[in-house]
Amino acid sequence: VNKLERASELDHDDTRGLFYLGSCLELASRETGRADYFDAAVAAFERLLRIDPQDAYALNYLGYMFADGGTRLDKAVELLTRAVSLDPNNSAFLDSLGWAYFRSGDVERANHFMARALTEMEVEDDQEASAADQAIIFDHAGDIAHALGDISRAVTHWTRALELAPENQDLKDKLVIEAP
Repeated sequence: VNKLERASELDHDDTRGLFYLGSCLELASRETGRADYFDAAVAAFERLLRIDPQDAYALNYLGYMFADGGTRLDKAVELLTRAVSLDPNNSAFLDSLGWAYFRSGDVERANHFMARALTEMEVEDDQEASAADQAIIFDHAGDIAHALGDISRAVTHWTRALELAPENQDLKDKLVIEAP
């Protein structure tokens, strides 16, 4: 983080460095629970987006940060809608937008975008989405199906997620509670 902060001071327009800085700070926030790291990550991504407002990956990252944290959900939907408009077939972007709608309480709209994410994930090259990314998408799809009362579909999605992320205790707990 210190080296990336120093690099961003030396080159104010280095969007790649800002992306790495923001993502490192967000990870540090997740690992430590420190809000100041989260705030610094937001600042890095906002600075990047002032330089390049069409950076779909930065839009997605920042929007997902807000959605996953359950904060600034209107802003999350705005950012993620922009990311999806720039890359409408990106399963990760569709998942993020679906997750933002879910966290906002709009489960029907969340389900629409999650269905699109699952479809796009099937047609994307296997190299495109890592197993960890796919597991997140299946986990989100399971949560949305569960919220819609479709327990069978939820269990199917969570089972697939657990196959991709076998050490994920949250998934194991969901399956213990809901498995028939």
